[in-house]
Amino acid sequence: MGGVFIFDLKKHGPLLDSIVLVSQLGLTMAGSILLCFAVGYVIDKWLGTKGLFITIFIFLGIIGGGFTVYRQIGQVVDLQGRKESRSEQNDGDT
Repeated sequence: MGGVFIFDLKKHGPLLDSIVLVSQLGLTMAGSILLCFAVGYVIDKWLGTKGLFITIFIFLGIIGGGFTVYRQIGQVVDLQGRKESRSEQNDGDT
């Protein structure tokens, strides 16, 4: 029953890359929203307003996080395109 679990990185590498990317994107969005929520909360508390700046900063966090996620996805797509073009060039050389 105590079998050894062997994880083949060559076989499951793309799966791990996808899991890492999704985790990174999710944490980026959550971090942006939570940071902006905290800033809005502090400003609301300081000025005595009730939720005005929390609302404004949550929207800013969503917009900023979305933009950052968009850029991250663009970088990944660009890197994959470069890898594919390199492999096509290497295939053409042989």
